[in-house]
Amino acid sequence: MLSELSNIQILSILHSVLPVCLLALFWSWESWAAFKPVEKKTRYQHAFHNLLLAILNTLFLGLLFGASVEITSRWSLEHNWGLLNQLPLGTVGKTIFAVIILDGWTYCWHWMNHRIPFFWRFHRMHHSDPYMDVSTATRFHWGELTFSTLFRLLLIPLLGLQAWQIIVYGLLVFLSTQFHHANISIGRADRLFRWLFVSPDMHKIHHSQLLQETNSNYSTVFSIWDRIAGTYRMRSDLKNIHFGLPDFDSPQWQTLLGMWKTPFSKKTSTQDQKRCQEP
Repeated sequence: MLSELSNIQILSILHSVLPVCLLALFWSWESWAAFKPVEKKTRYQHAFHNLLLAILNTLFLGLLFGASVEITSRWSLEHNWGLLNQLPLGTVGKTIFAVIILDGWTYCWHWMNHRIPFFWRFHRMHHSDPYMDVSTATRFHWGELTFSTLFRLLLIPLLGLQAWQIIVYGLLVFLSTQFHHANISIGRADRLFRWLFVSPDMHKIHHSQLLQETNSNYSTVFSIWDRIAGTYRMRSDLKNIHFGLPDFDSPQWQTLLGMWKTPFSKKTSTQDQKRCQEP
């Protein structure tokens, strides 16, 4: 029990420290070899607003949910609830299965955020970023994160997930999202990398202003979900992509208050209305 608790504590520390380390790593990479150059002042202002939002979100979610994941997973284990508790797999097998099924769920959740108008109102704040870089990986509305956490809590007893398995997947998500949001390129290696994982080139298309491109490439860690669902899309002229949403790219929507207000704005466009109807 002490050993298990120690492992969870170690994973929790990694869960807190790794995002900061990755942020520093990819920020340095962007500074050294940016895919699309951005004026230094604009870059720093952009990152400041995104990271301030992320810090406030972390505090808010911590106060709102606290130890709910650990409590729910412990209850699930004690009552032998969930699919994983019924499978004759060892620890490694269950962890691999948990990561795969969580990533499949994350794909579905992302798809829902684009196709269901209510969820899109919150998720569009993430897409309203006109400068895509590593800080964009932290730019999510507290409303979207709240709904995401609630759905995750429902999954725990259904699948029999343990807190440490969710933390392990969370570490993979941090690594993947900061990598594929970063303003970088891995050149020809991207073609090979994206056969299994979401790559920077692949995710740049998802942040395009073009509706058919935004409604594609929903995967988070493994790219296979887009290939299975037929939502995979690529193009060659990546430097010609315009990021963001035309109706929310003005400076007033890039401040902390502007980002918070984005879901509640009555401002819509023809593109916004069609977004959730596009096949």
